[in-house]
Amino acid sequence: MPFEIRACSELASSDMERFLNANVLSFNNLDWFSPDERFTEPGCFAIVEERQIKALLAATPECLPAAWLRFFYSQRDGEHTRYFNLLLSQAKSTLRALGAQSLYSLAPYDWMEKLLRGNGFKTADKVVTLQRNFSEETITMTSQNIIIREMTNRDIKAVEAIDKAAFEPTWQLSRESLSRTYHRSTWHSVALLEGEIVGYQMSTSAFDSAHLARLAVDPRWQRRGVGHRLVQDMLETFSAMGVRSFSVNTQASNVQSLSLYHAFCYEREDRDILVMEMDIKF
Repeated sequence: MPFEIRACSELASSDMERFLNANVLSFNNLDWFSPDERFTEPGCFAIVEERQIKALLAATPECLPAAWLRFFYSQRDGEHTRYFNLLLSQAKSTLRALGAQSLYSLAPYDWMEKLLRGNGFKTADKVVTLQRNFSEETITMTSQNIIIREMTNRDIKAVEAIDKAAFEPTWQLSRESLSRTYHRSTWHSVALLEGEIVGYQMSTSAFDSAHLARLAVDPRWQRRGVGHRLVQDMLETFSAMGVRSFSVNTQASNVQSLSLYHAFCYEREDRDILVMEMDIKF
C-alpha cells in the first residue's frame, strides 16, 4: 500500500504522541510551543503508510514573510531523507499560500544540515550561547530617568510593538508567542522612559540557573542604557533568589547584543548553531 501525506490536524493526536515517544530520529527548533501544540497549524504534515506514521514535519510562519521549520521526526528506517524532502515540499506550498517568502531552520546536527543543504538552504547566521558565572561582578549603571518594573499581561501590546521595531521579521515573535513566553518566564520586566515602555526582558530559571530568553529595546531609545538596566535588574533579581549561573542566546551577527553581554562578563561558549535560510517565493 503506498504512503500518503496527511495534514497533522487530520490525524489522531494520540497516534502522533505515540510516534513521538518512540525511538525516532528527531529535530526540534528552539520553540515556546510543544510539538502537539503545532499539530493543528497549517504547514504541519505527516507521512502515513498502512495507518502507521513514518515521519512528521512542521514549518509554520512566525511573523510573515518569515517562517521557521519547527520540527522533523522520522522512523529510523533509512528513509528519512526521502520523508524530509516530500514533507518539506508539501509544507512549502502551504507557506507560499500563506504569504511566506523565506523559510529558516536551525541546523544543530550534521544530518540536519545535510538535509537542509540538499534542499537548497544556505547559511544565514549562527545562534551563539553565552554564559556568566554568579561570582563575577555586576557592572552597575544608575539612571533616574529609566524605571524598571515587573511586566504585566496588559503590557503585551506595547511589548509586541517594541519587538517588531527592534527585530527583522526573521527574529520577531508573534503576539501569541510573546504571550506564551510571558506566561512561562520566571521574571519579566519592562523599562520606562518619560512614562513610555521602551524595552522589555523575559527570563526563565531552573534550580540555580537562569536564561535570558528575550530582550528588546525600541530603536528610538537605544544607546541610552535601557538594555543595560534591564539586564542589570534581571541579574540582581535572580541573584537574590540564589541563582548562580546565567545564559543567553543571540545571533553572531548581532554585534550590539554581544557587546552588551560581554560588558556583563558573559563569555561565548563553543556551541554555535547554524541558522539556514531558503527562499520560497517561487
